[in-house]
Amino acid sequence: MLKATRFSRVGIYALLLLFAILFLSPLVYILLNSFKPAGEIFQVPQHLLPRQWTLDNYAGLVGSGVGKFFVNSVVITVAGVVLVALLSSLAGYGFAKLPFPGVNLVLMCIVGMLTVPLVIFLVPMFLMENSVGLLDSKLGLLLPNVAVALPFAILIMRASFLGIPKEVEESAVMDGASVLKCWWQIMVPMAKNGVLLVVIMTAYGIWGEYTMAKALTMNPSAMPLSVGLTLQKGEVWQYGTLAAVIVIAMLPPLIIFVIFQKHIVAGVAQGAVKG
Repeated sequence: MLKATRFSRVGIYALLLLFAILFLSPLVYILLNSFKPAGEIFQVPQHLLPRQWTLDNYAGLVGSGVGKFFVNSVVITVAGVVLVALLSSLAGYGFAKLPFPGVNLVLMCIVGMLTVPLVIFLVPMFLMENSVGLLDSKLGLLLPNVAVALPFAILIMRASFLGIPKEVEESAVMDGASVLKCWWQIMVPMAKNGVLLVVIMTAYGIWGEYTMAKALTMNPSAMPLSVGLTLQKGEVWQYGTLAAVIVIAMLPPLIIFVIFQKHIVAGVAQGAVKG
């Protein structure tokens, strides 16, 4: 029985290693291509490692507008994460701990919003933003991203707050804590894994969002990195430069994942306790 258990563990680890290789291979390939000269990228047969390492692909990004695209993405992502985390924690606390008439109906509407394809909202978004002058602006990208991320974030925070014993809140109320003080000083710290999960998922969603950004921005100076990347095509694709841009775009999500990977698992587990 012990040997069978060991073999099964080895098989699971081998399978996980295989999946890791499959998922990481394209990233490694792009990373290595970003250090190859253009002629070497198209060379047949291809070599995995560059024969001649070069930084020309990254140097070519200077003055190309990639820096502006990157800054736009950072500003929109950071602001969006802060707003979604704040609003979803407030709403999640209200749904979990402050029941009100019609709460189940409102929750059903929130769940229903998750089933509606984003493309349906593109034309109304464009018309509304055009009427109030928000096209080609950071605010015009920020608000739709927050609206799209909020429904799922609210459900995560509601599940996180439901996992906190009611006695904790009752004890704080008996000590004279107001609703907002109880939420901010007691409940939010106890639901930190859920908050971090919301922060990470929202950051991923906004950073890589393309559809709304493409529809709501026409001026290159207002474009985030996901859309600005497509402008790197000249008469022909410069694959070395494109690989360098992709590597730069991948760095923030990878860094976030490496730092907070334990919190992602803990947040999912906490949110799964009660829903």
